[in-house]
Amino acid sequence: MGNGNSKGLSVNAKTIILILLFLNVGFTMKMVKRYQTTKDAGYMREQTFKEQMEKRVQKAFGSAEEFSKIVEEASRQKVEAEKIAEVLKEQDIKTKYLNKKLAEARVKLLSERKHLQEEVQKLRLENSKLKKKQK
Repeated sequence: MGNGNSKGLSVNAKTIILILLFLNVGFTMKMVKRYQTTKDAGYMREQTFKEQMEKRVQKAFGSAEEFSKIVEEASRQKVEAEKIAEVLKEQDIKTKYLNKKLAEARVKLLSERKHLQEEVQKLRLENSKLKKKQK
């Protein structure tokens, strides 16, 4: 304390500052210990959980290797399913395009049919008029 920075402080003030510093250091040490205890407890929980999961896997699948095989197979099937979904999506787009073309062709066909029916009616009317004139 003799470095000259605290010349204006009384002995009581210096004592209070020292006590506060020691309390602060004590509190910090207490919190570090509490954190370490919490960290250790978390590690133990994590290890216990891992062991329980391993036991469940072994009980359900026989071994971790069997479980790994099942996971790999499921992953492979997922990839195949995604490929199939992509193909179906492309087919859906093609089908929608063809349905649109068919609808356009149907509209055109109905229009042509109506036009031809009108032409037939017109020709029949003209034919009947010619027959009447010939009589």
